[in-house]
Amino acid sequence: MSILATESLYHTEFIDGREVQKPLPKKLHALIQKFMLLALNRELPDAYEVLPELNVLCGQDRLVPDLTVARRDARYLEGDLADPATFTVEILSPGQSLPDLIGKADRIVRAGAPMCWVIWGEARRAWMYTLTDLEEARGVISAPLAGDNRVEINLDELWPQLDQTGRQT
Repeated sequence: MSILATESLYHTEFIDGREVQKPLPKKLHALIQKFMLLALNRELPDAYEVLPELNVLCGQDRLVPDLTVARRDARYLEGDLADPATFTVEILSPGQSLPDLIGKADRIVRAGAPMCWVIWGEARRAWMYTLTDLEEARGVISAPLAGDNRVEINLDELWPQLDQTGRQT
């Protein structure tokens, strides 16, 4: 009896007509994603939900942001988010570059999401990307919600956790 070894594939995206494998996340990425998921769940009104690794339809592309915030009444096609996201969160992983993530953020906002957060954990930096601006977050990162509402997350609570965890690994 022989054993066939196959390459394990992580989540793939469909970009410009081809399948692209997402980089494998490492511990720092996972810690940032966990922090943001918990913080957003705590801060978002009940009309919204935050979903990790959700397929998001962006025109002909199918992207997989690290976190997607969507209205609970959003439209889905075969489990993929068909309505524009309220906003998304992209976290830099090993093997990605900042321009890679900015390019992905651009596709997401061009598909109708008002904003994408881009987080670079190693550098302790984050940005809010819109069609007209790339603004660096200073202490607090925020995104617009329906009406004149906003959600805000204090990055000054995240960075020290990463510093402490880094000393433990």
